[in-house]
Amino acid sequence: MTDYKYQVGGSLTVNAPSYVKRQADTLLYEALKQGEYCYILNSRQMGKSSLLASTKHCLEQEGFKCSSIDMSIIGTSHITPLQWYKSMVGDLWLGFNLLNKINLKSWWREQEDISLLERLRWFIEELLELHFPDKRLFIFIDEIDSILSLNFSVDDFFALIRFCYNQRAINPEYKRITFAIFGVATPLDLIQDKTRTPFNIGKSIEIQGFKLQETLALTKGLEGIVVNPKRILKEILAWTGGQPFLTQKLCKIVVNEQSKDRDKLLINNSQLFISNLVKSHIINNWEFQDQPEHLRTISSRLLKNEQTAGRLLGVYQQILMGEEITIDDIREKNELILSGLVIIFQGKSQIKNKIYQAIFNLDWVAKNLEHLRPYSQNLKNWFVSNQQDNTQLLRGMKLKEAVAWSENKKLSNIDYRFIATSQQLDKQEIEINLNAEKIELEKAQFTLAAAKEANRILDQARKATKLNAVLHFGKPYIISFAIGITSFIILLRFIGLLQGMEWNMFDSFLQQRPQAGIDSRIVVITIDEPDLQKIGQYPIPDNILVKALNKLKTYQPKLIGLDLYRDLPVEPGYQELVELFKATPNLIGVDKVVGTKVAPPRVLAQLSQVGFSDQVLDGDGKVRRALLTVRSPYSPADILRQTLAQPDTLYETLRERGLATAALSPKNQLRQSLGLQLALQYLKTVGITPHPHLENSYHIQLGKALIIPLQPFDGGYVRADTGGYQILLNYHGTEQNFQSFSIIDLLQERIPKEKIQNRIVLIGATAESINDFFQTPYNNRLLGSTKQMPGVFIHANITSQILTAALQGRGMLQTWSEMWESLWILLWSGIGTLIAWRLKSPRQLMFIVTSTGLGLIVFSYLAFLQGWWIPIIPPLLGLILAPIILPMFATKQLEKIQLQQTLKLLLAVAKDQPAAGKIAIEYFKQAEGKENQQLIDKILQQNNYELF
Repeated sequence: MTDYKYQVGGSLTVNAPSYVKRQADTLLYEALKQGEYCYILNSRQMGKSSLLASTKHCLEQEGFKCSSIDMSIIGTSHITPLQWYKSMVGDLWLGFNLLNKINLKSWWREQEDISLLERLRWFIEELLELHFPDKRLFIFIDEIDSILSLNFSVDDFFALIRFCYNQRAINPEYKRITFAIFGVATPLDLIQDKTRTPFNIGKSIEIQGFKLQETLALTKGLEGIVVNPKRILKEILAWTGGQPFLTQKLCKIVVNEQSKDRDKLLINNSQLFISNLVKSHIINNWEFQDQPEHLRTISSRLLKNEQTAGRLLGVYQQILMGEEITIDDIREKNELILSGLVIIFQGKSQIKNKIYQAIFNLDWVAKNLEHLRPYSQNLKNWFVSNQQDNTQLLRGMKLKEAVAWSENKKLSNIDYRFIATSQQLDKQEIEINLNAEKIELEKAQFTLAAAKEANRILDQARKATKLNAVLHFGKPYIISFAIGITSFIILLRFIGLLQGMEWNMFDSFLQQRPQAGIDSRIVVITIDEPDLQKIGQYPIPDNILVKALNKLKTYQPKLIGLDLYRDLPVEPGYQELVELFKATPNLIGVDKVVGTKVAPPRVLAQLSQVGFSDQVLDGDGKVRRALLTVRSPYSPADILRQTLAQPDTLYETLRERGLATAALSPKNQLRQSLGLQLALQYLKTVGITPHPHLENSYHIQLGKALIIPLQPFDGGYVRADTGGYQILLNYHGTEQNFQSFSIIDLLQERIPKEKIQNRIVLIGATAESINDFFQTPYNNRLLGSTKQMPGVFIHANITSQILTAALQGRGMLQTWSEMWESLWILLWSGIGTLIAWRLKSPRQLMFIVTSTGLGLIVFSYLAFLQGWWIPIIPPLLGLILAPIILPMFATKQLEKIQLQQTLKLLLAVAKDQPAAGKIAIEYFKQAEGKENQQLIDKILQQNNYELF
């Protein structure tokens, strides 16, 4: 038969001539027709897929609707439940040829609000009720074992199959649908919940190997090739046991041999002939000749899992040797059956065929067991050493694992000898260890007793030391400690770390002192935002300023301070303003001489009626100092006192202007501030003029006031830039402490004449848009006060301070010299040290230090009210630090004294009790820090004492 072909592997087509119809074909076909759910779970390459295709064809020939789903095609790697269920529906959609009846994409979107399982159930119901209302439906599911590789559970799918079966009692339509499941797995592998599994309601169809009476179709392929096809086929089945894959392969080998040597096929000894073919083409070098793969599939299934491979091989080894399998090994036996290697014949496990028995024999098992042995390398090394190297023997947990692994396995004699020798050696070592442990226990008991005694000795030594160790600090030590604290604080102060805190205390004192009244000598004419809106521009035009000044002159003020820059004409009215300046000798204008310069009005400069408006800012941006004079251009060189130190030049200049004050001099270019100019001219009207102090020409005597220039380290300052002639600004108050009227009030003559007559009048801008504002000690962000002070009110404060000092003898802030400040810090550091020395109770110490610190603050505040700014933060820091550091230092010193005395007592005990004494010293040393351990070693060396 030239067109006859044997097919090795894969599914046979429906009309394949080599397809063998077995009993399973009839059983499956009849069961499905009767509506039974069937499952065919067997080993690979037993013809399951061919059986599926044949049965499906037969049913379709009778008009039934069939569809098949190959689970291996759906996939298992990186697939989601959504993709899996959608693929199931898609395969049914294609299998039942619904392409033109259902738009699958639209149908699937319409079901998005229900679960994936419900979508599959609804699809099945639509198949039954809508698309095939009078047809029987058969769904074949192949390669069901593929679901074992999914990373999610599909128990719900099997529950759906069971649901379809149970639904028959409620909905007769479900009698028209039947399922058949094919694969290589056990029902227990697929689903473990017996209440949901469909395998206990379905029928299991067993596929057996080919029987001789069923293989008539196979003999047709041998006709004309061999003399006796039936006898040849019988010998083939004797080797393959009817296994479909091997039977088809061996038949094909027989046919292929025809083309090589036809006479060889005509021999009468068919048994010898088939035996030779099996050995040469299958058994010998089987791993290389296994094409298509079959034997290697069986081997891989048994050995792929290292955790179960040893157990499987052990059970298979027992079957090879004809031993019964216990119920404990039932899972391994089922796995061997699924591999195809073992079958159950008359209730007994046996190897399926002679080919398997020849390949997967005891030698094969022993070889693979050797690779699986947990002690393989140890056994090999021990055997190579002629069984003399006891280091290779197993002990402890490894021995227990090896014994457990060897159970239910038939091992070689060398295995048993190795394990038995290991057990014997392990027993001997346990006995030796027990004896050693007994000796060690006795040593430990002795050591424990010595350790207890050592602890007792150490405890007594420490108690005795605490009772006797006393630390005495003499007065010289206390004085030295106070000086050390003072030096540390002075260093902190010198590098500027305390300056900001001192400034804050200055600000707090200034804010908390009693509110001063309104200074009636000074009036401020303001230019605010409403004024600018009415005037319509800024700078205000010269004609408006002329009108305001003429109005002001009618009020007969004593002096006018114009705190407005008029370096350029602001038409209209410039010429009228020039004439007004010439006709007003009591008017003083402003310029700016520090940093970015602004020129004064030319005519006022010619008349020496100009004062500068510059202010000195501290590091935090606040104005705490008043700059009285500078040289122009600005230089931190000679100041007002240098001019006053030359009486002839001073008074010559004063006489020229009719004033006893230092003014602009072409010779020295010494410039005065606006506030100073107003104050000096006011005082001149009452007969007060400045003079150098008789004892110190750097100091200026002005009426009742002694003006002393600020030095770089005065008060809370550290290396301050005191260029020019600066003084501490003792504010009279904020804007509320000066009478003020708007320029519109002046223009409209709404100001009473007595409010201005014979007073100093300052005119300046207070509108925020002009930005002539400064931060002052009255700004406190913590207290929510962030309003800045207009520059015109700072000039008012400077003038007020000088007038108050000259007329009333108060108002100037004074500071101590650096020497007195250092002694002040030393005093309070000494007080803190004395408190810490005398008081031991932390609670008392805290109370006294707190009370004393409050007293320091109150004293400093009272001194501030009297015009003295004395250091607060440095002495307060000394008062606090001394009680903190002295106890810490005393504790450290006391610990060292106690350590030395304790070690001295232990050394004395060690002479009478060497063992306990040494242990006590070692315990004492280990309980100390690294520094103390070094001290202990040093003392031991001095006493020529050695530890262990």
